Amino acid sequence: MPSPSEKISHLMRRAAFGAAPHEVENLAAQGLEAVVDQLVNYEQIPEDPSIPAAPVPRNRPAGVPAGTPDIALIDFVDVASWWMNLMLRTRRPLCERMVLFWHDHFATSVEKVNNPNGAKHLLWQNQLQRQYAVGNFRDLSKGINRDPAMLRWLDNVFNTKGSPNENYARELFEIFMLGFEAFEQGGYTEPDVQQAARAFTGWGTNLLRTDNPIVYTDGNGNRQPTQNGPALNPAQVVQIPPANNNGSPAANNHDYGNKTVFTVVQNFNGDDIVDLVLDREPQRTHAARMLGKKLFEYFAYEDPEPHVVDHLAAVLKRTNFNVRALLRDMFLNVKEFYSERAMFAITKWPAYYMISTLRLLGMQNVTLDARIDNNQTLQAMGQWLFWPPDVFGWPGREDWITTSQYFARANWANTLATFNAADQRRLSNAQISDMLAQGGFTNTATAEQVVDYLVARLIQHQLAPEVRQTLVDYLKKNNSGQIGNYSANTDRSSNFVKTRGLVHLLLARPEYQNY
Repeated sequence: MPSPSEKISHLMRRAAFGAAPHEVENLAAQGLEAVVDQLVNYEQIPEDPSIPAAPVPRNRPAGVPAGTPDIALIDFVDVASWWMNLMLRTRRPLCERMVLFWHDHFATSVEKVNNPNGAKHLLWQNQLQRQYAVGNFRDLSKGINRDPAMLRWLDNVFNTKGSPNENYARELFEIFMLGFEAFEQGGYTEPDVQQAARAFTGWGTNLLRTDNPIVYTDGNGNRQPTQNGPALNPAQVVQIPPANNNGSPAANNHDYGNKTVFTVVQNFNGDDIVDLVLDREPQRTHAARMLGKKLFEYFAYEDPEPHVVDHLAAVLKRTNFNVRALLRDMFLNVKEFYSERAMFAITKWPAYYMISTLRLLGMQNVTLDARIDNNQTLQAMGQWLFWPPDVFGWPGREDWITTSQYFARANWANTLATFNAADQRRLSNAQISDMLAQGGFTNTATAEQVVDYLVARLIQHQLAPEVRQTLVDYLKKNNSGQIGNYSANTDRSSNFVKTRGLVHLLLARPEYQNY
């Protein structure tokens, strides 16, 4: 059985972005239940005031009139940079862990929605997922129904009564709410998909008519478009058919006839389909099992035991699909979450690998730039934020550690650990000194002490004795390759060259790729 500190450390790896040993010690003194309540009730914790409430455009072109909304000027890089820095600095880590989960669950890519207004629409989806991160699954699902990025991504903008498009209705059942397993067990049928698609006819956007990009006059007198149109919230963009046909474009494209879904005959609209799934058996049970299992797999391990899925499904049904209640129960009452099978069983997602590394090294004040950190680094690692490969999201698991993706991790770790006093994105001497001080070490720290502390801080479980000894020998080796004596004080005077090398080696170790 894990000790109380080991439980807290495991919990913080899974429900947050990890915690250093001194942080675990402080949390363990509060007790597991208090820590879980702080994590899941994160709204009670004031957010870091240095985090902008929304993306700040990198460039405000000359000639843009005063008062032009910033949202009209942001691009994909601005949105990705803002989210990455939010993950890095947040005091509400479970919230961002859940936003990352929903981003994968409701996978939507800039590749298809970027033109026009894609950056703004993906920001709105990201904010929606944050609003309902641990909220009610029903409310989040209905929000996704009318999300501009999703309406475009799954072609519901082309879903009309004269030519129903089944893409969104199909993925709503197969991926978002019921799962393909429910189809195999008779939870829904192909005619159910076709009929549900009719309920979403006319649900689309008016961006081609009223939300075209603003045109401004630049400093040279040339008229140029901004990145996004003038709408400031999704309600100004989305067109939803009213209950009765009022002659509007949305109403004219909507099928007001009766539809038969799960044998129920009614004039359903899109939100009715969500309610039907979550209120009617056996669909309600299928939805609860799908969501409970997927959340457990995200936070614990793959292919959980049937009784674990049964328990989580029961919690979801009892709480009317309250995600916060499910997570609190999982972290407190499901013993399998803290089992040996769960410990270090999940391969780190690239975004988690980067963010957790920086946080564990005490580098929260780094400013990430998506042009490099997302568009190049995370892309090379296999997870380009806002650019999932398809509607199923990222495949994950062992697919995170292909040869090229592993080398991308190791190369990033090498750059991070290499000394460069002029680059705040590198590990600084002050940050290394702080880490050693937090471990209780002075300039007299031995090689064995430094290895053991950094292993405990980063990898967070013991290495094989021969691996540990190899790392100790590495610290003690001089430039000639001879093993001598390691001195933290001497290493400090050479910009911690050996300690930096040790950090790089640990971040590239196979053991560090799992958590």
